[in-house]
Amino acid sequence: MGTVNASPQAKTVADPSAIYDSMRPLWEKSRAAIGGERLVKDYDQLLDTAAFTNLLLPFSTSMDQQQYDFYKAEAEWPGIVSQYARILIGGLLRKQPSLKLPEGIPADAHGWIMSQFTQDNSSLISFLDDMLWEEVQTSGPWLYVAYPKVENAGDLTKEESLALKPYPIIWKAESVINWRTVQKSDGSQAFDRIIVRNYEEEYLEDSFHPSYVDTVTVHELVEGRYQIRKFQFKGPAIGAQAANGVIKQEYGPNTPKGVFELVETITEIQMDGEYLSEIPAWPFNGSTKCVDPMLTPLIDREVALYNKISRRNHLLYGAATYTPWIASDMDEGEFKRVVAGGLGTWIRLLKDDKIGVLETPTAALADMDRAIAATLDEMAKLGIRMLTPDTDQSGIALQIRNAAQTSQLGTLNTKISAVMADVIAFMLNWRYRLKLTASDVKFELSADFSPVPIGADFIRLLTEFYEKGLLPRSEWLSSLKANDLLTPEYNDEVGKVEIVQDGLITTPQENVDYQKQIQAMAGLQGSTDPSVQQFIANKLVQDMIKP
Repeated sequence: MGTVNASPQAKTVADPSAIYDSMRPLWEKSRAAIGGERLVKDYDQLLDTAAFTNLLLPFSTSMDQQQYDFYKAEAEWPGIVSQYARILIGGLLRKQPSLKLPEGIPADAHGWIMSQFTQDNSSLISFLDDMLWEEVQTSGPWLYVAYPKVENAGDLTKEESLALKPYPIIWKAESVINWRTVQKSDGSQAFDRIIVRNYEEEYLEDSFHPSYVDTVTVHELVEGRYQIRKFQFKGPAIGAQAANGVIKQEYGPNTPKGVFELVETITEIQMDGEYLSEIPAWPFNGSTKCVDPMLTPLIDREVALYNKISRRNHLLYGAATYTPWIASDMDEGEFKRVVAGGLGTWIRLLKDDKIGVLETPTAALADMDRAIAATLDEMAKLGIRMLTPDTDQSGIALQIRNAAQTSQLGTLNTKISAVMADVIAFMLNWRYRLKLTASDVKFELSADFSPVPIGADFIRLLTEFYEKGLLPRSEWLSSLKANDLLTPEYNDEVGKVEIVQDGLITTPQENVDYQKQIQAMAGLQGSTDPSVQQFIANKLVQDMIKP
């Protein structure tokens, strides 16, 4: 066993890099803003009148914590960016992703990737929804591919070995605390060390609640071979905190210091009898450099809107409260009698007495409303379009309205599609002992951003090309799917059989006679084999589309 001692002066394997420390505040702010009002107010739990890092800024440096808590209780977070983030993800996943595998791949490979992609056999769409949610919040999640750990793997039969499936794991941006890249012989950059820190659940015997063990995992290449070292915290026990159902990961200077002990080293990681020569982890956006969360400009504007709305509400409460005043020489008892009469009561005053009401801040309210409207306009220019009740719709609708935002989504679609093609090729290689590359797998996250023109004339032209044999049927069908003329789930093989069996296309007798004719030509009279039926269907369709 090896140990790593932590001290205030020396950094250890568990300490984040300087780049990580610089990005952490951006991730926290973005997660709070997109997470909604509860996370925003949890983010502002303690008043900061020194650096003013709160999202809801205090009125003055003299405001104490109790006053701030009261002010925060009446604050109102708009939640615009949170809904916008969901709309972006829904826009990218409104159609099923497109996946084309090369010839010779096992028949169950496509169904495995599309329908049973994760360790718990969830679909690819479900996994991408979770992955994109992380990407939109931080622009820094990683995708790691793991393989089931099996004792005596060499004794498994071929069928048992094929039943084992690699599966993807999401590393959040906060989990990857350090990394290192090296230059390969071809000049490209590759990761040779990635350090991941998170909490692992451990259940003691007869325990109903887990204990959370601070764990650091070092994924590295040693002499060209991939290995994993696991360190665990052996200092004083710490309690993990949760927010919105997720365990918080806080690895800052206030993290308890102690000893991280090496508890496990895994070196025998092989694929098809050969040691892995790369770390099976990819930044989801394909970038080896840290980038700001993609919605940061919108989040900054919503924080400004949050402060304006909250101060407007504070003024509104003041405007709804009337403060009467009395100018008189009456004694204390007479004054209390007048006050006890209440508003709306006949009050008799002495000669030369005066009564009035302090002016409410209605002018300030009008100014704040103008400031709020101006901030909404700024957010609209950045990509969010607000449809207000003075149009033909009521309420607030969020839509993508400018080419810049569409271009940003298109770029994200292209980057993620390239990464997923690489990941899928790697998973297929690991399970089926293949030698595929990313270029062999055709994956497209969203067909909405495919550079295919849309229009009836274009579709008609493609159909003419297909009928004349100038365009493959697969490309023609892909164009129809991209333009919503076919459902993404359309199966061409099943469709061909339905066409053959449809009495409206050919009469039943003509259909039967023609099938017998094709069987006779192929020497397959009377065969009921499914492959023969598929051959007949293909031949019928080919003859029907001839000019």
